Amino acid sequence: MTDNNGPMLAFIGGNHVPLDDASIEQAVAGVASAIAATKKLSSYDRAAILDRVVQSLKAEENAIVDAITEESGCLTRRDMVLELERTIEVFSLSAAVAREGVDGQVNLDAAARGRDAIGIVKAEPIGPVLGITAFNGPMLIAAHKIAPAIVAGCSIIIKPSPRVPRSAVLLAQHVVKAGWPAEALAVLPLDNDATMRIIHDPRFPLITFTGGDVGWKIKDAVPRKRVHLELGGVGAVIIAADADMELAADQCTAGGFVRSGQACLAVQRIYVERPAYERFTRLITERVAALVTGDPRNPATEVGPLVDEAAARRVEALIVDATAKGARLMCGGTRDGALVQPAVLADVTAKMRLMRVEAFGPVVALAPVDSLAEAVTQTNAVDGAIHVGIYTNNLDLALTLADQVRAGGVIINGPSAWRVDQMPYGGTGTSGFGREGVRSMVAEYTEPKVVVIRHRPRKLG
Repeated sequence: MTDNNGPMLAFIGGNHVPLDDASIEQAVAGVASAIAATKKLSSYDRAAILDRVVQSLKAEENAIVDAITEESGCLTRRDMVLELERTIEVFSLSAAVAREGVDGQVNLDAAARGRDAIGIVKAEPIGPVLGITAFNGPMLIAAHKIAPAIVAGCSIIIKPSPRVPRSAVLLAQHVVKAGWPAEALAVLPLDNDATMRIIHDPRFPLITFTGGDVGWKIKDAVPRKRVHLELGGVGAVIIAADADMELAADQCTAGGFVRSGQACLAVQRIYVERPAYERFTRLITERVAALVTGDPRNPATEVGPLVDEAAARRVEALIVDATAKGARLMCGGTRDGALVQPAVLADVTAKMRLMRVEAFGPVVALAPVDSLAEAVTQTNAVDGAIHVGIYTNNLDLALTLADQVRAGGVIINGPSAWRVDQMPYGGTGTSGFGREGVRSMVAEYTEPKVVVIRHRPRKLG
C-alpha cells in the first residue's frame, strides 16, 4: 500500500508503518508471540470480538463499498455490495461457530479396552498463520482467513494482493477495533521474495493461499508445513433436456459474469443436451447481450473491465482461438483496452483452449452433447474442479450425475458459481488442496488433541 507521496506501508500492531526489513520482522515476531495470548481467549471472548466486527462493518457499509470499489478499479460496485454482505456474513457465522464450540469427543468404550474411559478431542490452534489473498475478493478472501483464525485462536499475517492492499488493511482495522489483540494481526503488502521468506519461516506452521498455480510451488517449497490452497478452475455446468431453461439461463448468466468473470467459481463451460441446446443458446445469448458494461463505480454497471489489459488480451485470444476452430460468436467478444464485452460462444469443442483453461473473464462457452454420459466425460476431462452445476427436474438423475462428476462441490439446479460461506469449499486435482468455509477452515487451523480420562467405578455407600 502506498500513498501518493510516501513509501509502501504495512499495518502492524494496529498502526500504519513503513514497510522495510525491520518492520517485517516486527510483524512476524509480534504475530508469532501473540499466539500465546490468542490461544487463551475463551470461546465467549472470541465470539464477542467477531460480533463487534459485524457491528463495525455494518455501521460503515456505504463507505466501505465505495472504498473497495475505488481501490480495485475492475470490480463493480454491484459486486462489492455483495462482497461486503458476504464478509459480514463470514464474521457472523464464525461467531456462531465459536459459541457452538469446535471441541469434540470420541466414544472410547466402543472398544472393550475403552471401558470406563472418556475421550475429549480438543481443537488446539496450530500456531501463527500466513494468509495470502487474491485481488478478485479484496475483502472477502481476507475475511475467510481472519475470521476462522479468531475462532481457532490463531494469530495471523495477511499478505494481500498488491493490487488491493487497502481493502485488507481496512478489514484489519475493524478487527483490531473490535478487540482482537493488535499484535495478533498484521497486513504486509510484500513482494514475492519477502513472501517466500515468511513462507519458509519456521514460526509459521500453516500457509493458506488463494490464487493461481503458484500455490503448488508454495506447497512444494515447504513440504513439512500444512499448506491450504484455494485455486481456480474451468467452471462447468451440465443442463439436461428436462431442465427449466429460463432458470438455467438466468443463473448461468449471473454465474458466468459475476466479478466480470474474474471468479474461480465462474461458469465457463456449459454442456447442454442436444434437444434443448438451441433454445438454451438463444435464452442465454439474449441475457448476456443485455448486460450493462462500463465504469465499475456506476451502480448500474454489471460487467466492468478486467484487472489489466493483459488479462483482457488473454480472454480475447481464447475467443479468437475458438472462433478460428469453428465456434459461433453469439454476442460480445470485442475488446477496448481492459474491457471485454460479455461473450457467448456456441458449438465449442474440446479442441478449443476455452474448454481447457480458465478464462477468468466475461465469456461462456456452450457445447451440445448427445447424452448426459458424454457431458460427464467432457466435464471430468479437465483436471481440477471446485463446483459443477447440474440442471434437471429429475432428482434421481441429478443425484446420479452428482455421484459421477469430479468436483469439490455439486450444485443441483444452480450454477457452479453458487456458494454460501459456511459450506465446505475447495477443489479437486489442480483446483486446490483443503477446504474453506468457517468450520472447515477452523479444522485447517487446528490440531486435534485427545484427552483421555480413565476412571474406576466405585461402590457408593
